[in-house]
Amino acid sequence: MSAYSGAAAGLIALALVAVCPCPALAQGPPTGYVSLFADYFPNKQDTTELRARLFAEEIFDPTPRLTITTSGFVEGLLARRPPAIGAALTGIEDGIARVQDLNVRYGGERLDLTAGYARVTWGKLDEIQPTDVINPLDVSRFFFEGRSEARLPVLLARARLHVAENVTIEGIYVPDFRRGRFDQLDEATSPFNLAATVAQDPAVCAPFGCPPAPTVDDREPAFTAANAQGGARVALTTGRVDWSVSAYRGIEPFGLYTFEPPTDPAAPPVTALVYPRFTMVGGDFEAVRGQWGMRGELAVFVSDSFQSPELRIVTGSSIDAGLGVDRRAGDYTLSGTVIFHSESYDAPLTIDAVDAGRSDVSLVASADRTFARGRYRLRTFGVYNATEASGFVRAIAMASLRDNLGLEASGGWFIGDGRDLVGRFGDSDFFYVRLKYHF
Repeated sequence: MSAYSGAAAGLIALALVAVCPCPALAQGPPTGYVSLFADYFPNKQDTTELRARLFAEEIFDPTPRLTITTSGFVEGLLARRPPAIGAALTGIEDGIARVQDLNVRYGGERLDLTAGYARVTWGKLDEIQPTDVINPLDVSRFFFEGRSEARLPVLLARARLHVAENVTIEGIYVPDFRRGRFDQLDEATSPFNLAATVAQDPAVCAPFGCPPAPTVDDREPAFTAANAQGGARVALTTGRVDWSVSAYRGIEPFGLYTFEPPTDPAAPPVTALVYPRFTMVGGDFEAVRGQWGMRGELAVFVSDSFQSPELRIVTGSSIDAGLGVDRRAGDYTLSGTVIFHSESYDAPLTIDAVDAGRSDVSLVASADRTFARGRYRLRTFGVYNATEASGFVRAIAMASLRDNLGLEASGGWFIGDGRDLVGRFGDSDFFYVRLKYHF
């Protein structure tokens, strides 16, 4: 059990106390929502799911400089999923209680400090943000709703020093490791959990990881000083351009496989799931001219690790660079981005490999349109890897039935199969309907 899981019960209790009205700190009832979410996967043996979630948040300001943010949720699942590849559909039930944010922030004139469970966003690009490496992702929510909803909170301490009006220095320390998840509800049978019996390649194992199998020895990093993560970021404004440089030393949020021959001939072999270190140096910028916005982002992973199909871990380096534009025109918001990805290996990735790396180019586009004075909204997002001829398209249609009651429907379509990020999810097309009540 990770430190996050071990502390979750106590933190949930604290969060529940915090969101209850308290005479000393009460500033009104908590805000949040209740949602019912039904989804269907036609290519996963007609998998069907019903997810129900209650989310609550309260923000306290006991003093002008002190802010306490508390939020958490409980979520349940009723589903008919195949428990293994090729198996018949089986009834699945699961439920969780999680802290979303639980942190204290002190804001001074020059220095502000944050400590607790929080989510921190680095990077400027739309959805695919190479320098956004602090918080791991929940893959199911990434495909269902997008990156902002998929970030999982981590225990951290952050200090920001406002050196001047246009210069801010930020330092982050993450003492505990938290891995990413394919799904927070019964992950082993999730439609988004990649099959452990299929050899994976670096395109998926680096950003999302290879899923554990029952025979895998999962060596998740312990809560020790040696496994701490951290980095720094300097943000500046020069003229009309906001830009920053950053560096981060972290641990891969999803593990990589490595095969270990047994020392005892009578003992079975061991397939370990380990979490290598990485070092990222990056930068980004954003500028606005009239109705047009331009964004750029670069992440150089000077120390990186890749999964070999032969269950080896190969070290190397990688680069992700993107350039995008966006425009707001009336009820429309449009954006487009080009992303270049390159990998370089210190040793051949496979025994018969002749290449020392790989590279590809992806196109990312999104559009947002409101109707009837904001009562209806349509959001679309798509990514296409021109090198692998694979992609993903998602559309979400939303209707406001009342001021605090909304209905949305969405569909996600995976195009082709490939070695890239989305190519491995080629059979995970989905549709969902959600009813959401805000309070």
